[in-house]
Amino acid sequence: MTELTFRIANLTCEACIKVSTMALRKLPGVSEATVDLSTGAGRIVSEKPITQNDVATALKAKGYDVTF
Repeated sequence: MTELTFRIANLTCEACIKVSTMALRKLPGVSEATVDLSTGAGRIVSEKPITQNDVATALKAKGYDVTF
């Protein structure tokens, strides 16, 4: 299992959490995805390695900026 942590910018509401979490869960192999609204902290756990680029691309497609 692989774990990746990151920060998501411009989260403003619970809908942002839902949209970003759903985008992360759609990545191949992701078994767990969490996002904290107050800190912007994100975490995914996957059965196979997920690249930072994969995470950034998925979140940017939904309008969010991410840093690692």
